[in-house]
Amino acid sequence: MSATAFGGPAPRIPGGGSGGDGPDDGQGSGAGGDGWDDLVGAAVRLVGRHGRVAVHGGWGAGKSTLVDTVCGRWTGRVVRLRHRPGDEHLPGSALVQLDAGFVPDGFAVTVPADRLRLRARVAGMLREMSPVLLAVDDVQWLDPISADVLGYALRTVDRGLLGAVTAERTVRWPARSADLLGGHPAVVHVSPAGQEEVCDRLEAHGLSARWSGAVLRHCGGNRALLAACCEGLVPLVQQRPVTGRPSGRHALDGLRRVEGLAEAWLGTVPEGMLRTLRVASLAHRPDSDLLHRAGCPEAYEHLAHAVRAGVLIAPEDAADARSGTVRFAARALADAAARTGSAAERRSDHAALAGAVTDPMRAARHRALAVEGVDRPTAQDTARAAATAREAGDRALAAELLLLAARLTPPRLADLRSRRLAEAAEEAAAAGDVDAAHGAARRVVDDHGRPAHQVRALLAVVDACGQDLAATESFLAAARGAARDDPRLMAAVELRASVRANVASADFDRSFLHATRSAALARTAGDDGLHAAALTMAARTARLLGRPGEARATLESALALGVPPGALGVSNSPEYLAARHAVFDGDLPRARAALLELLPLAQAAGGAEGLTDLCRSLAEVEAGLGACAGALAWAERARAHTREANLSPGPAWYTSALAHGCGGSFDRALDYARRALHASRAEGDVLHTARSLWITGVLYLHGGRIEAAVAVFEEIGDIEGPSGAGDPAVLRWRPDAVEAFATAGMLDRAYGLLAELDATVTRDASHAMVRVTASRARAVCLAREGDPDRAVELLDGAAAAFASMGRPVEQGRTLLALGRIERRRRRVGAAKAAWEEAATLFGAAAAHPWSGLTDGHLARLSGTTVAPVGADGTGVRPAASRGDGGPTVQLTERERHLVDLVTGGSSNPEAAHQLFVSRKTVEAMLSRIYRKVGVRNRTELAARTGSWDT
Repeated sequence: MSATAFGGPAPRIPGGGSGGDGPDDGQGSGAGGDGWDDLVGAAVRLVGRHGRVAVHGGWGAGKSTLVDTVCGRWTGRVVRLRHRPGDEHLPGSALVQLDAGFVPDGFAVTVPADRLRLRARVAGMLREMSPVLLAVDDVQWLDPISADVLGYALRTVDRGLLGAVTAERTVRWPARSADLLGGHPAVVHVSPAGQEEVCDRLEAHGLSARWSGAVLRHCGGNRALLAACCEGLVPLVQQRPVTGRPSGRHALDGLRRVEGLAEAWLGTVPEGMLRTLRVASLAHRPDSDLLHRAGCPEAYEHLAHAVRAGVLIAPEDAADARSGTVRFAARALADAAARTGSAAERRSDHAALAGAVTDPMRAARHRALAVEGVDRPTAQDTARAAATAREAGDRALAAELLLLAARLTPPRLADLRSRRLAEAAEEAAAAGDVDAAHGAARRVVDDHGRPAHQVRALLAVVDACGQDLAATESFLAAARGAARDDPRLMAAVELRASVRANVASADFDRSFLHATRSAALARTAGDDGLHAAALTMAARTARLLGRPGEARATLESALALGVPPGALGVSNSPEYLAARHAVFDGDLPRARAALLELLPLAQAAGGAEGLTDLCRSLAEVEAGLGACAGALAWAERARAHTREANLSPGPAWYTSALAHGCGGSFDRALDYARRALHASRAEGDVLHTARSLWITGVLYLHGGRIEAAVAVFEEIGDIEGPSGAGDPAVLRWRPDAVEAFATAGMLDRAYGLLAELDATVTRDASHAMVRVTASRARAVCLAREGDPDRAVELLDGAAAAFASMGRPVEQGRTLLALGRIERRRRRVGAAKAAWEEAATLFGAAAAHPWSGLTDGHLARLSGTTVAPVGADGTGVRPAASRGDGGPTVQLTERERHLVDLVTGGSSNPEAAHQLFVSRKTVEAMLSRIYRKVGVRNRTELAARTGSWDT
């Protein structure tokens, strides 16, 4: 509502208030966030600013829940009107919820005079109840008489006395709500939940974030389905084999409440459309032309209606349903559409689609699904189509086709059936489908397939688990037993054992032992591909153990075998490891060139994990080179591939934290870091747990949360201690930890870490980057110890070194540290020069969080503010009222900054770090502030200052 209406005694929704119209509070969608909290925040702000807000979205989107939440935050009176189908035909059905006497027997609501009296009566009653919030749910079922009367009240009663929020079921413009609210209300579109909101819901139920991809696809972000899915998964997880998570097409089948809700959603469209929707649910990329060829004559009209109803989703750039393919809003909805017919009807639909599709691989799939029982010719045709799909990089389709071919294979051809199942398991693993891989492997073992088939299928399950390898020991044991004395099969088992020791327990010595055994066995078997993969793994662990020379020689041996990267899986190839070693060595241009050369191979191969690893590495490289926008784009691609293939989310979230800490925002980066840490811990991924802790500690350090940073770095030391990690260029947390410990005044701990670095860092070119970061960390220690001259000398050298390496963000970070030291010794000109140079570097790199940090330093140096902080948006801090009727409190800008820090949770040492002063200076400033404000401690200060900016 207006600032005037919210002044004085009128109720105020927290987070609302006055302010200029931004892009989120005009006539379009006001939400656009990544989760439920964003939607709630948008709705609350818009009610506070505009007084009239229309909420809209599809079936089950969460509109009513959002309106309930807004009402719950309203501190005044709320009038809640709810509707159901049929109410639109009952004149005055909403008004009787206000007062049963509004429509007494014989009241002629169609008589103009009676209608006018009714208008006046309702408007008067709502005015007397003011300030009041009118909440109207399911406006699509509001009867015309009630809409007329309520609309009159909303037009004539001042917004400061009568606010309104409506909910309307539509994915399009909420026309009925807009008419009710005066034609131009602020609008919040309740968009589907994203992966992060799904993760939050899953974790609230004690479920792993690894479920998020499958759950998001199954529910389509629909919050009604999401809630039912989470509730139904808890008992399912307890019974699930392998790792307790879904991944495949049918992973969430059988959740009865979800199925019932999906059927209810489907029931919002006319029954005559169901056959068209059933055929659409069986097709890969349905459009009206395809469905028409498959025997649905009214396909265009039916698809257009379903898109308007939110059951189907059309491309954003399509003018109508005829313009492109459509998809169901949720996979559960497609499954519900498929269930509207019998098995015989679905087979008939598949036969029709087989003759309608133009893709021969899809045609083979539909022909296979149209067959009941076994059929050798169709099985052969389906297996050939699977080979084509594999070559095209569609590994998920290849897996499905091979499973269909195995089902159609006659029982007398048991060995052929076993081989097809083993191949299906491998294709499913490449697509990240653990369930399909596990199902195929179980059938191979149960059918007593030949040992080679059993080992292939069992190891495919291990490969499908990605980073979540903690529960795969039984599969490795079974594969080891099936392999017996076959050197090639044992080499494959030892290779997976090496990966598991590396990822699940960070036991690099054991990992190296398994890798060298695998290499020896593969060499004996004469398998160059397996030999190259094993040598690559041995080189990887040798580098982790701090033996770069041995790692380099072993990697060269792997490369010399000349095995094409695509034959091994790109992320398992020596070429990919060479690119990663270039990243560790700080040779980012070479790393970028190598990664970009591998990218088309990964895209052609279709392996989701390899493609994700490449995107993650490219994000890291771009961040290091100061191409921050590129880093964000590659990180987004990594998250997208992770979602689509249901891979472990921890690594992609870690990379996103890294990229956002460079070019996004520190808050967003910290959110990704926390998610990465939670997911990696849940999956027992020790390697990415340590990496996530490192980026979390770095973000805490830059945000001035020194005590939190120290705690995080202490934990990394506890994790890495027993792991045998030795190369500081690979797990490079120590220099940042030194800065955190030194800033916290823990100089003995900081110098102890520096001693560890000195013992492991060599003069080898591979450690050049580590040497410079260690020099910067040592400068921070010297400055804290009281030797600023030596510290400045080291920082000057480090900045020059980073410049020569082409690392602008690291160079700018070093200049920030230099400016802080110069500021502490009151060399204002030198501090300003360092920070201005840093600002130029960060600006050119689009390193937005660092630019903001630098601008803040420069603003405080000049005694100005850098961003709007006052309630009027002018950027001028108002004088603070004591709030007790006493005189206005006048605080200096520096005192206000300290108030912000301590009331925001910063400790005295952390505040001292942010203000470039000593801890004693902070304590003296706080004492002075307490006297001015009239409080005794920071708790009272927070309570007193909580209203200063509202």
